[in-house]
Parts: sequence; C-alpha cells; structure tokens
Amino acid sequence: MSKLKKYLLFTFISTLIISLMGASDYNTGHIGGLMGFSYSLSVSMLIPTIGAFIAGADFKKMGWNPKFTQNVKPFLFAWLVPIVLPLLGAGLYFMVFPDDLVTSWDYYKDIEPEIYEEAIASGESYTGRVVKEIFYSFTPFEFIAIFYGLTEEIGWRGFMFPELKKSYGKIKGLIIGGIIHGVWHFPSMFLVGYEYGTDYIGAPLLGPPVFCIFTISTGIITDYLYRKSGTIWITGFFHAMINTNFNSTLIKGHEHYERRIFGPGEVGLISVLPLAFAAAAILWYESKQEFIIEEEEILEEPLIE
Repeated sequence: MSKLKKYLLFTFISTLIISLMGASDYNTGHIGGLMGFSYSLSVSMLIPTIGAFIAGADFKKMGWNPKFTQNVKPFLFAWLVPIVLPLLGAGLYFMVFPDDLVTSWDYYKDIEPEIYEEAIASGESYTGRVVKEIFYSFTPFEFIAIFYGLTEEIGWRGFMFPELKKSYGKIKGLIIGGIIHGVWHFPSMFLVGYEYGTDYIGAPLLGPPVFCIFTISTGIITDYLYRKSGTIWITGFFHAMINTNFNSTLIKGHEHYERRIFGPGEVGLISVLPLAFAAAAILWYESKQEFIIEEEEILEEPLIE
C-alpha cells in the first residue's frame, strides 16, 4: 500500500469515527453535547498530522525554519488575504441580498430582546461593535489557532499535496487535493449541518460541492505560499487566519437562513468568489511564468548543424 493510501485511509476512517461520536453529543441538544461536538472538531484537526506520521512522511523536509526575515511578504500575504478577501466576499453577498444586512441594534429589539437591552445598556453603537470585531480579526495571533492550523497543514500541504502533484501533475494535484480536503469535512456536514445548517437552499446536496470550491481555492493559495516561503509554518498561520477571521454572519439577519449557502461567510457560493479568483490568478500567473521559462530554454538550445 502506498504512503498516500495509508494516509487517506487512516485520516478518513479516524475522522469519521470522531465525527459520529461528536454528532451523537451534538444531537442531545444540551450544552455539554455542544461542547463535546466542539471538542470532536478540535481532535479531528490533529488527525492529518498523525496520518502523515503513520504513512511515513518525511517531516524533516517540510521546512521548520520560519525564515521570517526572508519571508516578510509571504507572511503579510498570509495575514491579510484571509481577512480582506472574505470581507470582499461578504460585501458581494450583501450587494446581492441587501435586505439581509443588519445595520443597527434595533433589528434585535423584537427577535432577541436580551441582546438589544444589553447593547443599549452598554451604550455601544452597533457600527462600533462591528468595526471592533473587524479590527480584532486582524490581531488574532493566538498560539492555539496556529497550532491547530499547523496540525492540519502538516498532513494536507506538507504531505498529501506533494504526493498528489507527483502522481497527477501540479494543477490536477491541487484540484484533487482541494476536493479531498473538502470531502474530509463531509461527515460533519451531513451529520449536524456543519457550516451551512440543514435547511439551506439545495440542502443537503449543494453544500458539499460549494464547500469544495472553498477548499480548492484556499488549497491553491496555501500551496503557493508554502512553495514560495519554504516553511510549513506559513501554512499553519494562513489556516489559523482563515479560521479566526471576521464572522460576517454577525451582520446578517435571521429571516433568510436558507441563504447561508450563498454567504456571507467565506464558504458561501457568492462570498467565496474573491478567494476563487485569487486562486485562479495564481494558477494563471504560474502557468505564464512556466511558459516563459520553457520558451527561453528553447531559444537557448544550440542549433543542430
């Protein structure tokens, strides 16, 4: 059995078992059950690293030196892109569905009076709260978030993606890798409605392929950062920033919950577009650069007399 097959078998079977246990807790409806499901997600994020170890991955070659002085631009890219592009995606969503945008605490007056009363008592403006939350999204350098992001990325970008690119070539390998990463989340999506809930438009079949657009896009971007920087740390950092960016659902009304498949979170069909465009731009740019290099090599070949 190949290393890649060992990795995939262990990773998917282990995650399925953990997801079933987490879903059992979640479906109790109790606070303890919800916490149990949350813990199961955290444990699942450790599985890719364990899978890479079992498969016999060469951890030494993954690039453990962060090389901060050499990688200022890649780290800035990894910091800003997971915040800016999802915000642009949320903006696209609210352009299409402007009636979903909540603009003041008054929205909560009748549907969630406790939130409204607490906000009025604090004297904090709604706009001020939103601006503060966006600001906090730029400064979430939490060790635990980077740790969990890294434990996923060691398996995906550190081991699986290079193996897939060896077998299928760069572009096919990236797309297949992104799909695999997306499918890895499917048990939680089908069991408890992870990311989109259970009553969205097209449920339950539309969510999985839309989520794969997100994982393919972020996979291409993360792989690009990994190759350019030469350090696995940047992949964990990027992953952490994606997981802790501004939660744009905070400014979405509750009347049209079924629209969540479209956004405003970055995994929505509309709101994922900036990330997808960035991924496509990276592939186009690299393909163009490779073509130029090939042309130069042909021109440099000596003429055969």
